[in-house]
Amino acid sequence: MIDGCVRDVAELAACAVGIRALAALPLPTDKRNEGQRDVPVQIQGVWVRPGDRLHADADGIVVMPPV
Repeated sequence: MIDGCVRDVAELAACAVGIRALAALPLPTDKRNEGQRDVPVQIQGVWVRPGDRLHADADGIVVMPPV
């Protein structure tokens, strides 16, 4: 999950997975290969933890704890 902007909006719209972003931004990013996995993140004031399930539609996103 990324709390930010995306590029290539037309290509992302064709993906089978749902994608929500803060905005579309055509500028490339600096590639630093410093990503992290399996760490809790806070997005718009909501904590999302490893194992959580996200359910989304056009109206918003719901974060569900693991079953």
